[in-house]
Order: sequence, then structure tokens, then C-alpha cells
Amino acid sequence: MKHAAEPEVHASLSIFEKSCVYCGARFRVLAAQDADANQSRSYDCPACGKSYELQAAGEPEVRLLRGRTDGKDDHYQETMF
Repeated sequence: MKHAAEPEVHASLSIFEKSCVYCGARFRVLAAQDADANQSRSYDCPACGKSYELQAAGEPEVRLLRGRTDGKDDHYQETMF
């Protein structure tokens, strides 16, 4: 039973896996979701550094699951074109 003084909890944890479009690495992203506090947050591929964005209440946590598949060892660089 909830008491009147206890706040309602609307936050949840979003967990998903993603493959980097640049290097092919596979990683898992964990991000807190809260409809009242979500903001645009960026996170990077842990293998090459390519940036991605999502809506989350806090900084996402990223864990590498499988390394690069492109056979390279360079870092992604954004172009300004």
C-alpha cells in the first residue's frame, strides 16, 4: 500500500544492443528513462568513438559486447560537410 507521502516512480531502465554503423562493433546501452526528465544524451561506440544520441534521464552506460569487424584500428571522425 502506498502512503500519500511516497512519490510515484515513473522512471524505467531502457536496455538495448546496437551495432556500430562505422566499425561493426556490437555494444549494449543502458539508459534511465523518465518522461519528465528525458533530454538528448550522446554516447559513443566503445571501439571507434562514433557518436550516437538518445533521449534519457541521465548519462547512458555503454558496454562492449563484440569488437570491431571492419579490420581497422582507426577512430571515427565526424565530417563537417
